Amino acid sequence: MVNRSSSSATGQLNGGQRRAKSHKCQQCDKSFDHPYHLKRHQVVHTGVREHKCTTCSKSFGEKGTLKIHQLLHTGVRAHKCPTCSKSFGLKTNLKRHQVVHTGIQAYKCTTCSKTFSQKSYLTTHQAVHSHSRPFQCSICEQTFKWKQHFKRHLRKVHQQ
Repeated sequence: MVNRSSSSATGQLNGGQRRAKSHKCQQCDKSFDHPYHLKRHQVVHTGVREHKCTTCSKSFGEKGTLKIHQLLHTGVRAHKCPTCSKSFGLKTNLKRHQVVHTGIQAYKCTTCSKTFSQKSYLTTHQAVHSHSRPFQCSICEQTFKWKQHFKRHLRKVHQQ
């Protein structure tokens, strides 16, 4: 099992070499290997979403994210799992899914040793060990540990 932390300070390059992630976001604990990647990330903190879907009017901070979103409307799922025949719009989602069939859980929480098959699952889990509540409602100022709880609050309490 590989012990992987969600706040790694290095990034993987071709050939196995690592590049230092020296460009740190001042608003969260994420670090990036290029200033461009940091700048692109910082949109999540500003709330600016200038790329709007013409089908459903949902907006995004990055053009690439909008293009990925638009696959939902086309229904095209060209990437099929050879093991279970489940299909995906993106090849990266297929690759992420295929770990399900291996049983490998390569991401381990350094606090409680619980293991996960995906880095994002570990990152979400780690909020359990923190008192941090980084998601705040701008309407009523209630705070949340998890983004999904914040979004549910907006839908149910403020009808957004």
